[in-house]
Amino acid sequence: MYYYIFEPAKTSYERSYIERIRDVAREVGIVSEMTQASPARSPEELAAMGIVKQYSTIVAVGDDSHINRVISQLMNLKPDFHYAVGIISTDSQSMLFEKWGFKKPEQACETLKFRKLSRFDLGLVEPNFYFLTSAKIECKKPTRVTLEVDHWRADAIIDRIEVSNNLYILVERFIKEPSLGKTAFNWLFGKSNLRADRSIFKAKIIRAVSDENLPIVVDKIVVGHTPCHIYRKPNALNIITKRDNISLEEDNQERNRNEYKEQK
Repeated sequence: MYYYIFEPAKTSYERSYIERIRDVAREVGIVSEMTQASPARSPEELAAMGIVKQYSTIVAVGDDSHINRVISQLMNLKPDFHYAVGIISTDSQSMLFEKWGFKKPEQACETLKFRKLSRFDLGLVEPNFYFLTSAKIECKKPTRVTLEVDHWRADAIIDRIEVSNNLYILVERFIKEPSLGKTAFNWLFGKSNLRADRSIFKAKIIRAVSDENLPIVVDKIVVGHTPCHIYRKPNALNIITKRDNISLEEDNQERNRNEYKEQK
């Protein structure tokens, strides 16, 4: 029982791509109901409807923001039955496109039909926003932030923090080139006069505290402010991934063989 939640198309290309997904899904029998988010019905509302109707497979089709909103709602509802999530990323520049982006709608439907389930970690920005991509704290100017990570604590002046869904943490500070000569050289050859000082580490939980209430952003959506906790939820969600060596063409050939046997 496949239940689709489409994001409204932003371009004519996306519109034709989504329409083709609808057509192919019907052709190969992997659709029970199709819905589309709108100002009247948010992705969260549509995800809740899918849970009420107890669909076993909920497919989010759209950009990272749309997909994360669907996933977050599913996690918060905590359904008491087993379900899987299908993902079709429509934004070629997004983080999720590498794993769930498809050149052709037929490839997307092939992945959904010949399902291979894998467990994925999710990040959680307290109190209740789950994400499969990353959460960011970006400052307009260098800002002092206190980080409490697992069993240690540190103060740092930062420009940016990015936390992935499995809680790899990137802390960046952009430092201006102090040398006037080097600054002029960089300007002459079109190079930046900023260098990034980066630290990367992994954790199970992170708490960020700052004097200012800094926004926490997941795919352009503000989901919280500091002070906050961000957690890792290991193996939190069953998601359909690509399975090798099976295609819709092979499935159609097998179906034709079975029909031929029945006729005989």
